Amino acid sequence: MTTLCLYTSGFPYGSGEQFIETEIKYLVKEFDRVVIIPANISGPRRELPDGVEILQPEYSGFTKLKGLLSIGWWVLYCLKDVWRHPNKILIISAILHRGYEAKIMDAFLKKHHLKHNTLHYTYWFTDQSTILAILKSRGKIEHFVSRAHGYDLYFERRKEGFIPFRKFQLKQVSRLFLISKNGVDYMKKKYPRFASKYRLSYMGTENSESPLLSPPPENNTYIVVSCSMVIKLKRIDLIVRALAEIKDIKIRWVHFGDGILSEDVKDLAQRLLPKNIKAEFKGLVPNDTVLKFFRDNYIDCFINVSSSEGLPVSIMEATSFGIPVLATDVGGTKEIVNSETGILMPASPDPHSVANNLRLILETKARNPEARLKTYNFWNSHFNAKNNYIAFCKSLKETNRPLGR
Repeated sequence: MTTLCLYTSGFPYGSGEQFIETEIKYLVKEFDRVVIIPANISGPRRELPDGVEILQPEYSGFTKLKGLLSIGWWVLYCLKDVWRHPNKILIISAILHRGYEAKIMDAFLKKHHLKHNTLHYTYWFTDQSTILAILKSRGKIEHFVSRAHGYDLYFERRKEGFIPFRKFQLKQVSRLFLISKNGVDYMKKKYPRFASKYRLSYMGTENSESPLLSPPPENNTYIVVSCSMVIKLKRIDLIVRALAEIKDIKIRWVHFGDGILSEDVKDLAQRLLPKNIKAEFKGLVPNDTVLKFFRDNYIDCFINVSSSEGLPVSIMEATSFGIPVLATDVGGTKEIVNSETGILMPASPDPHSVANNLRLILETKARNPEARLKTYNFWNSHFNAKNNYIAFCKSLKETNRPLGR
């Protein structure tokens, strides 16, 4: 009997990590037992495939003394990080907490029979990976693997300029699955010593309905969609400023997502957008709501102008409907946005450039059946969930083979 422990940030609770909803369906087919261990439980619980268990260790009761007593030789790999970190108290506290949490996790896994013939898989290369790295270094578990995306990968997205405990995590992880070629190249450059552990593993989306049956609408109003948190990193204000420069095309711009800058962006849209541009802010909605909108409407363009990305699942979803994409060349975005699927802009375009490229997509690709078919075919060849997650599960099981020997 083989067991998979999937460590998440909060899934299946709340509304985040929507992409796991697809992946989990493939994992349950390949493992006899699947246990989800979320770091945090907040919000309503989403439906899961039959048989999936949810467990969470109890980390309360931490004291500095308990943290000190949990320290082992593994901390030697973290001393350089302590020296580099601008907040020494914070980084030392993190070491004490991870040591204590590893001790709790060890007892927790033993209690729930999750030690032998069990593969441990952290969805994010963060604190849960550090906890498992400690257990692996002590011989408490045989293997753990992890994915790495964006925030948990790129040093440039951290105010400290690096990710604490990275070298220690890499020493102990059995396989690190990067979601983009850009991520693989980044890690090979930063940590070439561990290159044999890196694997490219694209995520994927599902679309069982053909997106190409609907003819282009006869009306002259274009629908442009964006989908992201409304935070500085996502630069939604840049979309507003770009749309403000288009005064001769009717556009219905629909944004899905919320964030701390939502009100600022709404105010900006109200002040800058001309009458031919209608903005709709849908807020934070379930992923199914976005997909239903794609199915029920003819979307002319999907736009993403982030300053940093891993490889956006939102773009995978859009291309699965044949929707051409306008996006910035950041992270792994260029691996899905190209001449076949849309237009890739420089990493930091100005509003005028975004407006011109959006106009070009609307004029040449949006209502061009041949162009939309190319977009769909590229998705089907590279980011179809069935193909990618079956291959990923195969890789997991290959890592799992030595277990129980």
